[in-house]
Amino acid sequence: MATKIGFIGLGTMGRPMALNALRAGYAVRVYNRTESKMEALMAAGAEGASSYKDAAVGAGMIITMLSDSPDVREVILGPNGALSGCAQGSVIVDMSTISPSVAVEIAETCRGRGVEFLDAPVTGGESGAIGGTLSILVGGTPETLDAARDVLGAMGSKITYMGPSGSGQSAKLCNQVICVLNILAVCEGLALAQSAGIDGETLLEAVDGGAAGSWMLNNLAPKMLAEDWAPGFRIVLQQKDLRLALEFAAQRRLPLFGAGLAQQLFRAAEASGWGDEGTQALIKTVRKTE
Repeated sequence: MATKIGFIGLGTMGRPMALNALRAGYAVRVYNRTESKMEALMAAGAEGASSYKDAAVGAGMIITMLSDSPDVREVILGPNGALSGCAQGSVIVDMSTISPSVAVEIAETCRGRGVEFLDAPVTGGESGAIGGTLSILVGGTPETLDAARDVLGAMGSKITYMGPSGSGQSAKLCNQVICVLNILAVCEGLALAQSAGIDGETLLEAVDGGAAGSWMLNNLAPKMLAEDWAPGFRIVLQQKDLRLALEFAAQRRLPLFGAGLAQQLFRAAEASGWGDEGTQALIKTVRKTE
């Protein structure tokens, strides 16, 4: 078990994940480009690092939680990246959502320098990150996952091995396709109820636990009804995941009709200035097109 963790990326998801690692008793060294985001973790007992490389020095495991493929590649493989600070035998775990091919590239580069790599994207949103109940989808070797399982268990309640490097990211893109279509379904159902004069909260009580029940219905529908657009997961990040999923499908000549439609609707939301709002704000686009 790694006794010291380097954690890079303290955004909406990364900050509570790093905090849960601290609470589990691990020594955590954090780094974020916006230094102010390090303050809460340092107040809770984390050590502050001065760079990506510095966060990795002396750590048995380095965790990254970032926005997109270019960020992860730069943070890990860049000239002052985490890999340059890693000792042989250490493990880098990227928990971002990125391109599967980039995950494979990073894994091969890491292993060429004696460092193991897992792509381990998560699902469960901000509430799951705070509660330590994330579902973690892992690509890499089973042996590396076994070595990392205790640390991952501090952040998630379900850890699933998906296959070799890149498989965790591939599975996450499948998850995101399912998620966006669920979000769209909730938006359309609530918009239809509103247009029919049906009380939204009464509708939720009626369908909860039935065939229409879902995580999105339970977690996002109440926010839609309350017109609470605060982000648990921002529209711009959902769009990034959809782009990756559609690119991944295009490489396989697989049409994703629903995901393509969802991407255009989210793009309309971005065009309306709602890109930094939560994905539940998609209902504003649906209502606009009634």
